[in-house]
Amino acid sequence: MIVLWILLALVLALLVLLGICAVRAFQLKPTSAATAPFPDSDLERAQTYAATLSKLIQCETVSTKDETSRRKYSAFHKLLREEFPLVHKAATRTVLNGSLLYKIPGRDGGAGAPILLMSHHDVVPAGGEWKHEPFSGQIAEGSVWGRGTVDTKGSLFCFLQAVEELLAQGWTPECDVYLASSCTEEWSGDGAPATAAYLKEKGVHLGMLLDEGGMILDSPMAGVKGRYAMVGVVEKGYADVKITARAPGGHASVPGPDTALVQLAKFICKTDKHSPFQAKFSPTLREMFQRMAPNMSFGMKLLLGNLWLFEPLLCFLLPRVNPLAGAMMRTTCAFTMAEGSPARNVLPQEAWVTANMRCMPHQGTDESIEVLRQAAKKCGLDLEVLKADPACAEVSYQSEPFRLLEETMDKIYPGYGVAPYIMTGGTDARFYLYEGVVDHALRFAPLEINKQQYASIHAADENISIMALPPAVDFYQELLKTYCARNGKPDEAPQPPAKKPAARKKPAAKKAAEGEAAKTAKAPAKTSRAKKATAAKAKAASQEAVTEPETAVAAPASEETAAPAAQPEASAPQAEAAPAVPPETEAPQQPDAQAEPSPAVEAPAEPAADETEEAKTE
Repeated sequence: MIVLWILLALVLALLVLLGICAVRAFQLKPTSAATAPFPDSDLERAQTYAATLSKLIQCETVSTKDETSRRKYSAFHKLLREEFPLVHKAATRTVLNGSLLYKIPGRDGGAGAPILLMSHHDVVPAGGEWKHEPFSGQIAEGSVWGRGTVDTKGSLFCFLQAVEELLAQGWTPECDVYLASSCTEEWSGDGAPATAAYLKEKGVHLGMLLDEGGMILDSPMAGVKGRYAMVGVVEKGYADVKITARAPGGHASVPGPDTALVQLAKFICKTDKHSPFQAKFSPTLREMFQRMAPNMSFGMKLLLGNLWLFEPLLCFLLPRVNPLAGAMMRTTCAFTMAEGSPARNVLPQEAWVTANMRCMPHQGTDESIEVLRQAAKKCGLDLEVLKADPACAEVSYQSEPFRLLEETMDKIYPGYGVAPYIMTGGTDARFYLYEGVVDHALRFAPLEINKQQYASIHAADENISIMALPPAVDFYQELLKTYCARNGKPDEAPQPPAKKPAARKKPAAKKAAEGEAAKTAKAPAKTSRAKKATAAKAKAASQEAVTEPETAVAAPASEETAAPAAQPEASAPQAEAAPAVPPETEAPQQPDAQAEPSPAVEAPAEPAADETEEAKTE
C-alpha cells in the first residue's frame, strides 16, 4: 500500500511539473522576428552594387595548400584599387604574402581600441554542374552568381563599399579602423596567422573584430519561424588524427580473424554509434534556444522553453536526432580518409584511417584527443596527432560589442531576432584570439540568404541576392560610425536595444498611403549614397594623371611575419606552412597640390610597386 501511495505521489508530481511547463510554453508569445519584413532596398542601388561584386567574382582566386605561387592575387588586389580608390587613398596597406591589411588612422592619431572588419578573398574550387558559370559573375534571376558570392567576397565587397561611401562623405573615424582579407582561409594557411602576428608586434589590441560566420536566415532551424541574425560567438577546437591498426597480413584467400581493416571497422562503428564525448548545454546554446523558443512549435517550446527540467533528456536526445544541434553540444569525430593493402588480394599488415575532430570548449582539444586515444587503445589501435588547434574562448552575448551588433541590427533590420550560436566550422578570427590581439571576436556577415544559398556554400550554384547588398552596406556603415563615435567614451557604451511599444493600428487605406509616401521619400536618399561614391570615384580617376604614384615601403627584416611553427599539441595555433615573406607596407597618399584637401576627393594612386614586388617575392 505504501508503494502505491509513493507511485501515486510521483505521478501527481510529474503531472504538476508538466502542467507548469505547459503554462510556461503557452506564455511564450511569438516575437517580432516571426513576422519582420525584409527592409526596403533600392533596386538601382542594388544593381550598382551587384555590378561591382560581379567583377570581384570574375577574378578567380581559388586557393589550395599545394599552391606554390600567390601571383594570381595581385590581379584581385589591383581590382580592389580600381573599385575602391578612396579606401586605398586613406589607408595604409600592408601585404603579407598575398593577404591584405588596411589601416585607416583615427582622428588625432586615434583614441581607444581599434575595430577590425575582415573577410577572406580566396575561394574553394568550383566543381560540379552550375546553372551559371562559377566565375562568370552572372547577374540573373535577381542574384549575382559565382564562387565566392556568399563565401566571402560578398561581405568583403559590402564593408569596402561601406567605407568607400563614408570617405566620400568626408568621414574620419575617431579611432583606428582596420580592414583585413586573407588569401589562405580555405585551407587554414598562413595569411591570418601572419596578419595577427603583425598586429601583435605593432602593439595593437582590438576592441572588436567582425569576421565571417553566421548570416541572416529565415527559419534558421527546423520548427523555428522568423528571421534571425545568427552570430557566432565561439569556435570549436580542431584536430586531425590518424588511427592505425596492425595485423600479420597474408594472402587474401585465407583471411584470419581481426585483420587490420576489420579492427578499424569495429572501432569506427563503435565510435559512430556510441560517441565517447560528453554532450552539454553551454551558456551560449541555452541563450540561443531561449531567444528562439517563442517562435517555435508548441512541442519544441515545451521542451526547449523549459531547459530547467528537460536539459538532461535533451542532452541525450538532441545529438541523436539533430546533427546540427549535436555538433553544438559535443565534440564531433568524422572519419575521412583510409588506406589498407596496396593490392586487392593481399591482407594489409598495417591499415589506417584519419579522423577530423571539432572539439567543444567544455571538453577541449587535448582532452578530446585523449578520450579518443583511450577508446582506440581499448581496440588495440594506435593514435597519432597530425594537427591540433585549441578551442576559442566564448564571447559573452552580454558584452558591449555583441550589444552594439544587436543595436545595429535593430536599426537596419527592424524586428529581426539576434541569436548567439556556436560555430561548428573554423574562421580566420581564431588566429587573432590565439595571438591575444582581441578579446571580442564575433563571426557574422549581415547578408540575408535563403536555404538554397546557404546550401551552395562550397557547393554548386553559389549566389547572393542583389537586394541583400544595400542593407548589408548600411549595417557596416552604422556599425563603424557608432563604434568609432563611442569608443573611448564609457558613458556612451552600447546598450541593449530598447523594446518598442506596440504600434497603434491604422486604417488599411491610410497605412497603404503612408507606406507609399515613405517609399517615395526614401528611394532618392538611398540611391544617392551609391551615386556619391561613384561620382567621387570618377573624380578621383580624372585626377590620376596629375598624381605621383605611391611608393611601396618595404618592411624591415624584423617585421617578417612567418606563420607560427607547427606544434604537436593543441596548446598553440597551427597554420599550414608557407614561405616567409616580409610584409610590404605603403602609406596613404599625401594630398596632391592640385587636388582638393578632402580625403574624399583625392586622386587614387597608380598601381604601387608592391604589386610587382609580390610577384617577385612569391
